[in-house]
Amino acid sequence: MHIAVTDRRGSPRNYSSSAKSATIMQKSRSEPNCASKAATSFKSTVASAHPKRKSTGNLRRASSFCHSTTSGAGSKDIWRPPGCCEIPDILGNAYLKPSPAVAFNLRPNDPSKRVTKRPWYPPSPHYEIPQLPPLARAENKFESKMRKLLSKTTVRSTDPRTRYTNFKEIGTGVNGAVVRASYRDKPNSQLAIKRCKLDPDREYRAAILRELRIMSSGHKNLIKLREVTLCRDDIWIAMDLMRCSVFAVLCQRGIPEEFAIHITCETLKGLIYLHSKGFLHRDVKCENLLLGNNGEVKLADFGLSARVARGNRDRLGTTKWMAPEVIREEYYDEKIDLWSLGITVIEMMDRVPPHYLIKDEEELFDIIATEPSPTFTYSYPSMYMRGLVAWLLDEDPRSRPSAQDVLLEIDAHVKGNLLQCASSVELTRFLNQVLPQY
Repeated sequence: MHIAVTDRRGSPRNYSSSAKSATIMQKSRSEPNCASKAATSFKSTVASAHPKRKSTGNLRRASSFCHSTTSGAGSKDIWRPPGCCEIPDILGNAYLKPSPAVAFNLRPNDPSKRVTKRPWYPPSPHYEIPQLPPLARAENKFESKMRKLLSKTTVRSTDPRTRYTNFKEIGTGVNGAVVRASYRDKPNSQLAIKRCKLDPDREYRAAILRELRIMSSGHKNLIKLREVTLCRDDIWIAMDLMRCSVFAVLCQRGIPEEFAIHITCETLKGLIYLHSKGFLHRDVKCENLLLGNNGEVKLADFGLSARVARGNRDRLGTTKWMAPEVIREEYYDEKIDLWSLGITVIEMMDRVPPHYLIKDEEELFDIIATEPSPTFTYSYPSMYMRGLVAWLLDEDPRSRPSAQDVLLEIDAHVKGNLLQCASSVELTRFLNQVLPQY
């Protein structure tokens, strides 16, 4: 008997189905290896005649009977789970073979090298373990320079939160925020702390050292430095806590002329000392004039201060208080502080500085640099007060007076009863009426 098998192309192939094929089928039940070999030879014959198109999307699954199952003493075949797939490689190699298992050889255990678990005992009962030397913190160049500059001021390097508590923000300065705090061991003793970020910029660190040097002078009309703490990348500057600023009074009402004269005279004393040491403030305004509980007046915030001999021409300060030469970026000296003081006197009596309603900076700069000097707008000062402000706001810095000249002129006017000047006690009484909560 013959069986005709037709392939895909239609060409017939003859296979005999004699007793020989029957015996092969019979043997396939008892001998699976022979059957698998026959099936494999048949598949290879068909695959060679009609090869499949290769594609990266095809996964070839090998038969579970294709691996040898014989196990012997010298067999090196690696066992693989049945049904493992060959992963296609999208880079060109369509089929990747699984990598063989890697055998790790562990270090042999050596009992002779076992470490004893008995505790360590000193060689004698009188033996003492030497103490380690204290950990020395590396002192950088900025800290060493600051310690040398502030030889009479305490400089700490511990965490300031272990010494101070009850922090409450009360203002902001040029280089950082100002908070009110109290000592942990003395809750009733309060102080003001200015916290600054230690930026690596050279000019910024020089400005902080300059501010610390001015505050450590101890002048009665300059804010006093108590101590400095360096903690990580911050510097905590502890200062005397004042009652309020002049600006806080202006938020309630304007300042009468006699109190404005007293505040001006005390500010002039601070500026005279500052200029004699070769520094200029560059940011005189009511926010930086602080008032004490006993009528003290102190100048604060020296973040923009600079050396007079340096030849400054930077446009720095607060815009409405800037002198014309600062806006024009010309070389200037300490006379710019007298211009700012004249604007501050107007601010104390008018409650706002000149050109208060102008918000555009370029327009404001154009007015200050080109138009005549401002004067009082919302208050009614005396004729001599107007003359004092006009003298301070002289457009030509060469004819503008110095701080010493202005103080002598005010004293002469007060002695001649041309100007009224209040005392510290009267200023304290005035503050108690205006700001009872402070």
